[in-house]
Amino acid sequence: MRARLLLLSLLCLSGCVRRDERPSWAKPPEKGVQGDGTIAGEPAHIPRAAQKPTLDGKLDEAMWQSAVVLGPFVGPGNGEAAHPKSPVAGFARLAWDDQNLYLGAVVGDRAPVSPFQQGDADPHIWEQSSAVELMIQPGDPSDNKGYFELQIDIASAVFDTSWDDYNKPIAGGPDEAHKKFGHMEWSSKVERAVHVEQGKFYSIEAAIPWTSFAGTRFASPPKAGDVWRVNLYSFRDGQRQALAWSPIRGQGNFHKSARFGRVKFD
Repeated sequence: MRARLLLLSLLCLSGCVRRDERPSWAKPPEKGVQGDGTIAGEPAHIPRAAQKPTLDGKLDEAMWQSAVVLGPFVGPGNGEAAHPKSPVAGFARLAWDDQNLYLGAVVGDRAPVSPFQQGDADPHIWEQSSAVELMIQPGDPSDNKGYFELQIDIASAVFDTSWDDYNKPIAGGPDEAHKKFGHMEWSSKVERAVHVEQGKFYSIEAAIPWTSFAGTRFASPPKAGDVWRVNLYSFRDGQRQALAWSPIRGQGNFHKSARFGRVKFD
């Protein structure tokens, strides 16, 4: 009897490994484009979307399957592969049409948090939320001038701003709560939806209109063949846990556009 129980225990230990119960569209890709390699090499090619996705937070429509896969995300400083059980392990997909840039992201956070609400005005998402961040610089310049920041958390709250130069401007006193980060009057006008499966993951769908980037040095919407710079981050716990599409490699912080990956619009 003891031998039989021991055998059953061993079989359970070897076979009762917790399976990834996420749907196929939410599982980490076997292979995607890594941002690090696009900086000096071939950009990630973003295909045109056949149609605008229905924004419900789920990347289960056909257009997402043909979108480019960015990731899996890696260590933001050194580019090391993320631990499979990291609560911020994630990846993204991008597509576009003449109206919008489409972003889909999946993050394996089993217990995501947010103290905010969808209607909050530019809350400090990076301090308290489980969220995804997009940094985008129109064109492919070698400087840090004229870039944009967009954060979306699991409550669908948004922080968005535009920047003139690397981390500039920042106005206000030493009190972090009252500082102005960039031009916070800028609005991405992002349409978004968030899907949370507690104990498994969360996912975000976003449609960002090209009109939000009008007036920069480069045409928006882009033309086929144009190259822009993009980076993506997943984070929680005040960014103490964070991953990136393209690692910084000691060249600054999350805002360093020279370390953004390069994307080409097909």
